[in-house]
Amino acid sequence: MLVLLMVSTGSYGQFFGRCIDAQTGEAVAGATIRKSGEIIATSDPSGDFFFQGHSVIIVSVQHPDYKTMEEQISPNRELFFLLTPDQQKIGEVTVSAPMINYQSKKVPAGFSLIPADSIHPNLSAIEILEQSPGVFMQKGALNTGRIMIRGIGSRSPYATTRIRAYLDDIPLTSGDGNTTVEDLEMTNIARTEIVRGPASALYGSGLGGIIIFHPDHTQTEPFSAKTLLQYGPFDQTKALVNTGFRKNKSVIKANIAHTQTEGFRENSNYNRWNGQVLFRHHFGNHALFFLTNYTRLNAQIPSSINEPTYRETPDKAAANWLEVEGFEKYDKWLSGVTLKSDFSSNISNKASLFLNHINAYESRPFNILDDRMITYGLREEFSISFEKLELTAGAEIFSEQYDWQLIETNSGSPGDTFADNHENRFFANIFAKTDICLNDKWQVSTGANLHFLKFSLEDNFSDEQEVSGSYQYNPVLSPRIGITGEITPEITFYSSAGHGFSPPSVEETLLPEGNINPDLKPEEGWNYDLGVRGNLLNNRLNFDITGYFVALKNLLVTKRESEEIFYGINAGQTSHYGIESMLKLELLSQPLPWSAALNLNHTWMKNQFDTFDDDNNDYSGNQLPGIPDQHLRSDLNLGYRDKTFLRVTWKYSGQIFLNDANSKKYNGHHLFDVSLSQQIKTGTGTSASIQGGINNLFDQHYSGMVLVNAPSFGNALPRYYYPGAPINAFLRIIFKFST
Repeated sequence: MLVLLMVSTGSYGQFFGRCIDAQTGEAVAGATIRKSGEIIATSDPSGDFFFQGHSVIIVSVQHPDYKTMEEQISPNRELFFLLTPDQQKIGEVTVSAPMINYQSKKVPAGFSLIPADSIHPNLSAIEILEQSPGVFMQKGALNTGRIMIRGIGSRSPYATTRIRAYLDDIPLTSGDGNTTVEDLEMTNIARTEIVRGPASALYGSGLGGIIIFHPDHTQTEPFSAKTLLQYGPFDQTKALVNTGFRKNKSVIKANIAHTQTEGFRENSNYNRWNGQVLFRHHFGNHALFFLTNYTRLNAQIPSSINEPTYRETPDKAAANWLEVEGFEKYDKWLSGVTLKSDFSSNISNKASLFLNHINAYESRPFNILDDRMITYGLREEFSISFEKLELTAGAEIFSEQYDWQLIETNSGSPGDTFADNHENRFFANIFAKTDICLNDKWQVSTGANLHFLKFSLEDNFSDEQEVSGSYQYNPVLSPRIGITGEITPEITFYSSAGHGFSPPSVEETLLPEGNINPDLKPEEGWNYDLGVRGNLLNNRLNFDITGYFVALKNLLVTKRESEEIFYGINAGQTSHYGIESMLKLELLSQPLPWSAALNLNHTWMKNQFDTFDDDNNDYSGNQLPGIPDQHLRSDLNLGYRDKTFLRVTWKYSGQIFLNDANSKKYNGHHLFDVSLSQQIKTGTGTSASIQGGINNLFDQHYSGMVLVNAPSFGNALPRYYYPGAPINAFLRIIFKFST
């Protein structure tokens, strides 16, 4: 308990204001305002508080799920206490991805909440996502990755599909279903919410799931600044500056970062700038959030290589990509504004607008792609709650214009344009959900999403081939239901069932001759979850174990005519089932000078074709390629007097089939990383830390990503492998200052 002193005496006044979650902007009920340890007020369900006292006092604000804060306050002006969630109470934190105002331990679905790591900060998306069971991210290069959830998304050749992602309320998924998270600057992400499977009525009906990155809106000091400098392998350098300002009801934060490296392979130079501005302002019962995020990327592409090259000289680039010095570059703006309003303690509304723009250019061995994309839309959510019932309804409207030209390449130099197209993509999600408390221990959640989709393609190039056309899918209704209940005060049971679907992209609907294939059907299926989560051993052991089954039909697979020509076909029915396990065990804790904790995430899964006939080849009963049969990440964290920290990480990826025939297989790999951090107190309001580490400690030769059904044309061998980096080390210095 903090000892708080009165700093001034004088006339009495009125103290009033609100207690707010600093990350979500939600009201915090039950927070106690204390003076010299004595409770003088408690926030009500709307977060409001009121008391009378001396003209200037110092108070502490406490809540069991939030960090204690201390602040000097004056009477007769509205006060805002921004409370930072306590990561040790992560099961109590309110989350937004599956259901509004749910505590994470009560989410009726396979769900992961990954907090920021202040000791060993995560600098890439893969470091965050692989901390969740059921999620597997392959990385072919810093600018090439593929996320899979429960085996969904494995068929995309070079990117992430079938999985939607958001930065706050700004979509990171384009209108054709491609999701890019590799270029985000992760040091300013406060937490990441992952819904595994189609369990979120509020964010569409995607089969794979939903990923939401929440930027760090917290700012408790009037001013703070953080700088990060890192030197790593292959001439990698990284520099970051992050600043924050707060004045009563307003917070503004800004950061800029630069990352560059030559890479360990040929033709793998990487140069990226990131910038971000966050603003939030509270007025009355309203909160205004603004976010803009800028990325400039210029990255070469080494591409995949064949097996002899992978075994003998993994640092080589694919010969045809090296010859033209293939690369991609783009400027990307993401921006959004959100207004959250609490009209009363049981009625709230959230309205968001977003506007994204990308200007890109990619030089490839077979042609050059010059494209531009502008996306805009809105989200609206209205919620009303009663004693044992909460209703939420809303809609998401998404519109996108995409212009792209194909240009002949002369050894990497642009030639004549031979294709000029304009696409319009539009969808609307109308959603609703109901949460019913059956009693103090059990609750039921039901929801549904109604999806409308249409797109058009306009051919602006004058030639004999005309590929213009439009297509509109019939509306798709995706219902879901979930139940959670307390078996004991420490253990929660949950179960859910939900329908999901993923439409094909425009490119997948185009046949080799350029016409739209009207017979191509969207993927759709049902997902079933059964799980248990909780804590044992006096909260020293936390666990979450989920069993799931996905029955899917019309799986979209890629059919290749050549390296640059591929299109989608439906592959009959598939089954995906597995067990996802998360364990966190506190081995040692205070009052000992040493601390020790073990975190383990493991996924066992089986993904198979039930029926799939392709060109008279019957693959029924085969395993889906591109997906490991199991995946594990284990972190052993050791600390000494909260100043010195050691982490040892073990990652295991199981065997992966490389083609539909299951005639080619990658046997998997083990990787070990180690990192050490030393915290240094440099003065009042200032601190520093020195961090270093070694990745791939035992120099394992492995593949970071595989290309499913890699084509083989002429006498060329199929290029299945993206080799992973050899043993490498880094050194990082972080300095923090606040007033």
